[in-house]
This record gives sequence, structure tokens and C-alpha cells, in this order.
Amino acid sequence: MMIAEPWLLVFCAFGLLVALGTTSGLLNTRLSVSEPLACALAGIALGPVGLGLVHLDPGTSEQAATILREAARVALALAVTAAAIRLPQGWLSAHWRGLAVALGPGMLGMWLASTAVTSLTLGLPVVTCFLIGAAVAPTDPVLSAPILNGRLARWAMPRELINALNAESGMNDGLALPLVMLPILLLGHGPEDAGLEWVVHVLLWEVGCAATVGVVVGWLVRSGLLWAEARPDADRASLVTVALALSLATLAGVRLLGGDGILAAFVAGAVLNSGIPSEEIAERQERFNEAFGRFFDLPVMILFGAVIPWQDWAGLGWRGIAFAVGILLLRRLPVWLMLRRFMPWTRARPEALFGGWFGPIGAAALFYAMEIQDRTGLQTIWPVVSLAVGASILAHGITGTVFTRMFGHWQRRAFQAEPGE
Repeated sequence: MMIAEPWLLVFCAFGLLVALGTTSGLLNTRLSVSEPLACALAGIALGPVGLGLVHLDPGTSEQAATILREAARVALALAVTAAAIRLPQGWLSAHWRGLAVALGPGMLGMWLASTAVTSLTLGLPVVTCFLIGAAVAPTDPVLSAPILNGRLARWAMPRELINALNAESGMNDGLALPLVMLPILLLGHGPEDAGLEWVVHVLLWEVGCAATVGVVVGWLVRSGLLWAEARPDADRASLVTVALALSLATLAGVRLLGGDGILAAFVAGAVLNSGIPSEEIAERQERFNEAFGRFFDLPVMILFGAVIPWQDWAGLGWRGIAFAVGILLLRRLPVWLMLRRFMPWTRARPEALFGGWFGPIGAAALFYAMEIQDRTGLQTIWPVVSLAVGASILAHGITGTVFTRMFGHWQRRAFQAEPGE
């Protein structure tokens, strides 16, 4: 592992973030290239095939794997908190049925479809395929944010679809843990012992602990925020500061308890969101999304670009290409088409196609790949999962603006064609 000229690396990375921030989304809207894709390309330029400032191999170096895993964990905690803050107050309780379909059968379908694609294209052992399928199943809030925010999204997409994709990408990153842990436990235990450990330790303790702590911590912070704002001598609190501290404190606290800190961060953010005065939500959310998205989430994409395992990808040959294409087309799109009648935001086929395509694979997959590698020692996980992430960053990065505009034009034609309009 080597990082040459650390300060030059910092300058290049955060200089890019300054440029993205000052141009205010022009890269995405004018050049049809997403900011995460631009950051990944910058990471490639900083890595071994570019300037050679970074030489990290998470597939073989435990220290490099730890850096990538913890960077992805923090980025996810911040991103899911931002996703929770973006939701209108009361949205989760009002739409829990449709969300349960997306997170239940939808998540299970994406897991099984990804597993099948991995098995058919790469021919890996069954349990390994299930592990890879679980790692790439959750949608990524870091890559979803550019699609769901900004002027173009507000013009083109129905508000309910934006909220649904926000909520799904925020929640399924933490809820993917049971899917990841079940094959891991089956590798080291018999079916009965693995099943018992999965129910007691994973579902009841890790997931249950996360939800409980998230509710309690979010309620305490919300109560403190409301109490302070009710006092005439108190200054107006900064939502960015409060939510950032809440996200990282929740993540760290739940990790110390052995729970799922990513899920807890989303729950805490959702509870906090219910305490923001409604007249201040729009202004605060806009500042919050920009600060979290550009400054905290995008650096993990730079890191990913710098650690891409090019030789391992080349070693996969045509099977790797078939895997990447299969994951992009079959992991999510058919599942959303089958379930669209049960989710109110995808009743129309174009809405299901759009929502089914934009379920990107990113930081969550990187995190779970490193977690699986650490727990199992399997060296095949990182090259395959990173290939899925790279394919998603490229495909969704160059289609985001184009497809969103096309979807917006369809929305207007459909609205004008309605009787009585």
C-alpha cells in the first residue's frame, strides 16, 4: 500500500469538489455526466494507471481494505441520513405499504436475480454467488443523489417517485445486512445453527438494535432541537451541523454495540426530520443536500476510482462483460416491472422502467464487499463486486441526465393527453 505526496492528493481531490460546488450542477445538466462519475474518473487519474499518487489494493492488503470499508461506511451513514432528511414529514408512515413491497419482495428479487446472473456468467460456487448477489442488491444513496436532486429532477420526476427512490436507497443499505450475513453464516455453521444465529444475532440484535437506537437518539435530538428553537434567546440551529453530528454519533454508538450503524443513521435522520418546522424544511433541505452530497459522499467515489483492480477485471474476460451487462439489465429492472402494481409510484410502465433502471450500485456494495472479504477471506469478492460498481457508475453516470429528460417529456405528454386537461 502506498500514497505518494499526500498533500498533492488532498489538493487534487478537494480541488475537484470545489469545482463541482462552484459550477452548481452544470456538469450534470449540460454535459450529461454525473458528479460521481467525474469523481471516479478523477480517482482513476490519481491511481496507478494515471499519476500514480495512490497504490491501494483492497483485494490483498488488509489495511487498504479497512480504509475502503470505513470510508464507505461513513459515506453511507451520511448519505442515508441525507436521504431521510429529504423526505417530507409523514411520508414514511403514509407510504409504508408500497415501501414494504420495495424493501421486501423487491430486495429479495434483486438478491436472487443478481445471484443468478453471477452464477450463469462467472460459474462461481453457489454460496459465493449468493454473497455477491447480496453485496450488489442494495441501491446506493451516494449515486442516487444526483439523479434525485436539482432543477432537472424537480422538473422531470413526480415528487412521489423521488421520495420513494430516496427512501428505498436510504433504507435498503442497512437492510441488506441480513442477506449478506446468511450465506456467511452458512459457510461456517450447519443450517440449523446458521439459521438460529441469523435470527437471534443478525435480525433481533443487529437490525433490532439499530432501529431502536436510531429511534431513541433521533427523538432525543429532535426534542432538544424543538426545545431550543422555542426559546426566544436561542440562535437558530444549523441542520447541517446537527444532522452531521447525529449521523456520525449514531453510527459510532451502534457500532460499539455491535449493531447495524447504517440503518440506525437512517432511522435517526427520519425521526429528526419529523421535528423540523414545516415552513423551514425546503430551505434547510436544499443547504443540507448540497453540503452532504458534495463534501462528504463524493470523496468515496474518488477513492474507488483510485483502487480499481484493472488486472483482475481483465482476467475475467468476456465473462466479466457478460456479468456487468447482466447485472445492469436483470438485477432490478424486471423486479420493478413485476411489482409495479403494488407500488403507487410505479403504476405506469414508464415510471417502473425509470425507477427500475435507476437503482445504482455504489458505496453500499463496496462496504459489503470488504465486510464479506474480512469475514470469509474470499479473494473473488472484490474483483467481481467492484466490476459491478464500476459498470453502474459508468452506465448511470452517462444516462442519468438523458433518461431523466426523456422521462420528463413523457410525463408532460401523458399529462396533456388526460381527458379534461
